[in-house]
Amino acid sequence: MLLALAIFATILLFLLRRYYGGVIQHKDRALQDLTAELSLQKQQSFHEKNELNAILSSMVEGVLVIGRDEKILYVSPNASSMFQMRSKDVALKPYWEVIPHQQINQSIKEALQHKRAVNKEIYLLGAQDNFFSLQISPVVQQGQLTSAVAVFHDITELKRLLKMRTEFVANVSHELKTPLTSIKGFVETLQEEGGARDARRFLDIIHKQTLRLEMLVNDLLTISAIESREAKMDLAPQDIAAVVHAVLAMNKKAIEAAKHQVMVNIPDHIPAILADRNHLEQVFINLLDNAVKFTPAGGRIQIKAVVEPPFVRIDVQDSGIGIAQEHLSRVFERFYRVDKARSTETGGTGLGLAIVKHIVQAHQGKVEVHSTPDKGTVFSIFLPPAK
Repeated sequence: MLLALAIFATILLFLLRRYYGGVIQHKDRALQDLTAELSLQKQQSFHEKNELNAILSSMVEGVLVIGRDEKILYVSPNASSMFQMRSKDVALKPYWEVIPHQQINQSIKEALQHKRAVNKEIYLLGAQDNFFSLQISPVVQQGQLTSAVAVFHDITELKRLLKMRTEFVANVSHELKTPLTSIKGFVETLQEEGGARDARRFLDIIHKQTLRLEMLVNDLLTISAIESREAKMDLAPQDIAAVVHAVLAMNKKAIEAAKHQVMVNIPDHIPAILADRNHLEQVFINLLDNAVKFTPAGGRIQIKAVVEPPFVRIDVQDSGIGIAQEHLSRVFERFYRVDKARSTETGGTGLGLAIVKHIVQAHQGKVEVHSTPDKGTVFSIFLPPAK
C-alpha cells in the first residue's frame, strides 16, 4: 500500500512540474514577445519623432508649438533665429516669459483663449527691421484644446519689393510729368502768342524734352524685355577689346568735349566672353556715359580687364566726383539718383545702371561698384568666358 502511494505521489509531482513548467515557459515567452513589441514601438516612435523634427527644421517657416497650459512644447531652429528669445532653454516654459514681442504674445493668447485661428502681419523692430506673416492654429481634439501651432513666414523681402514697386511707379510718374509739363507749357505759349521771335527757342526746348521722353520709354522697354526674358540674346564669343574700342568710337565727341584722357588696358591673353554684342555694347555705353558725365573736365577714365576665375572682370574707373558710401547699395535701383539735380541737368533717365545690372545678370554675371567721394568710382562687371 505504501509503495503504491509513493508511486502515485511521484507521478503526480511529475505531472504538476510539467504543467506548471509549461505555464511558466509560456508566460516567459509571452513576456519576451511583449518586451520586443514595446521596444519596436519605442524605436518607431523615436524614428517618427526624429523624422518630424527633421521636417520642421528643414522648413523655411519658423514653427512654434504651445500647450494649452501656455508652456512651449517645441521651437524650430528657424523660429529661434527669426526673433530673439529671452532664454536658450525654452522647453516647458510659459511662452510669455521667453518671447519678448508683445504682438506675438497677444496673438498666441488670442488663439488659446478663443480657440480660433489668428492670421496677422507683424513688424519686429531690431538690428534689421523684419516683417512676418504669423498664422496661429489651435489644435482641438474631441472638443478639447490640446495645443496651438504658430507658423512664422518671413516676408521682409516681399515688403521690400512692394516698396520698390511703389517707388518705381511714383518715380516713373515724376519722370514723365516733368517733360510733359514743359512741352505742354511751351506749346500753349506758342498757341497763345504765336510770335516768331521765341518760337525757335521754344521748339528747341520741346524737341529736347521729347527726346528725353523717348529715351525714358526706350529704357523702360529695355528693362522690361530683359526681365521678362523676351529680349533675344544672340550669344557668341566676343572680343572685349573690340567691343570697348567700338563704344569709345561712338562716344568720341563727348569724350573730346570733356577733354578726358581715356586709357584702355586689355591684355591679349584675356579670353573672349560669351555675350550678345548689342547688349554688351549697351553695358559699356552706359558705364562710359556715367564716367564722362560725372568726371570734371580733364579727368581720367581707365578701362581694364583681368581674369578672375570663374569670370573675366572688366573695370570702368574714373577720377570723378565719386559716390558716398550710403548710396552704393542703391545705385543700381531704377530711378535712384545720388544727386538728383545734377542727374537731371546731364539728361539721364535714371535707368542706365539698372539696365547694366539686368544685362549682366542675364549673361550669368554680376556687377559691383566701389567709390570714394571726390576720388572717383570703379564699376566692375564679371562675365563668364566663352568655352
